Amino acid sequence: MIVRPFGVGLAGPALTPAERAVLDRFPPFGVILFRRNIQNAPQTAALTAEIRSRGALVFVDQEGGPVDRFRDLLGPSISLREAAERGVARQAGELAAEACVRLGFSVDLAPVVDRGIEGAAARVLGDRCASADPVRIGRAAGAFLSGLHSRGIGGCLKHFPGLGRATLDTHKELPRIPIDRREARLDLAPFRAAQRRARAVMVSHAAGPGGVPASLSREVAHGLLRGRLGFQGAVFSDDLEMGALASFGDLPRRCVLACRAGCDLLFVCSRIEEYPDCAVAVERDVPARRRAEAASRLEAYSRHLRRIRRAVPRPRSVPRLIAAIARLREGAPAVQRRRRMPAAAGGPAAPAR
Repeated sequence: MIVRPFGVGLAGPALTPAERAVLDRFPPFGVILFRRNIQNAPQTAALTAEIRSRGALVFVDQEGGPVDRFRDLLGPSISLREAAERGVARQAGELAAEACVRLGFSVDLAPVVDRGIEGAAARVLGDRCASADPVRIGRAAGAFLSGLHSRGIGGCLKHFPGLGRATLDTHKELPRIPIDRREARLDLAPFRAAQRRARAVMVSHAAGPGGVPASLSREVAHGLLRGRLGFQGAVFSDDLEMGALASFGDLPRRCVLACRAGCDLLFVCSRIEEYPDCAVAVERDVPARRRAEAASRLEAYSRHLRRIRRAVPRPRSVPRLIAAIARLREGAPAVQRRRRMPAAAGGPAAPAR
């Protein structure tokens, strides 16, 4: 079976017959879920179980604060900024991971390591940013990742090479970040600090002065990330449907450009009906050597996930998770007695009734 280097989004809270047909004909590496796909714990666990039965990983953006996919199920989670300020980023990561395990997710696309610069990312990204200080960001990111991994969930640093100086939202527009060597070093510092632990980095659509988005630029997605920073893990694109890429061709063309640039996993988060055309275009227009390289890196990331799942504490029930998330948000420690599961029980636990 050929597994395509894609992360694909679904329309609603259950797979439709058309979506099943697409996933069966063009098996993706992963499926990403959003709040539109999440209604309650039993429904979410059933949906993720069906996705995993097809051999795909299940991704989610569970950052806490402004980007909180589990808010309706578990109550609001603490933002990364507040977690960093209070020194509880590891606990925030642990709780995010326990929620992921309980609901059947494989990877949390977090943490954000963009600098929260006033007048730029502090306005556009808000509390998604831990700090303006790259050292504090690196520490918070490392702690959050440690929390994720301690509960068997993978993470991903984003948004390379940093959106700290971007004044426009890439969901809608293409920001151009000026050349400034000192500022660029500060942007890269948190990625450099946490990349080995993360094993995955998401590349943004922000552009340099030349106007080419990072996700479509081999100079950035490969040369800067792998050459200058020495990153050896998997490179994920941001959602290739975003408005920042509107002038760079149709969706299949963007997927081809991103894969050629060095993105190993290509996210198509809403328009699953266009995914088959994207898969065909990548297989046709991306050299076989580059596709094999991407597949090798994604398999290495999968092995990393299998390693961290081998023996993890049993996740709390949904009611206990809700209580622990509320305690952390309100300033109390969210401590759990560490009970070990057998190695064979590394998959998601059944949802609490």
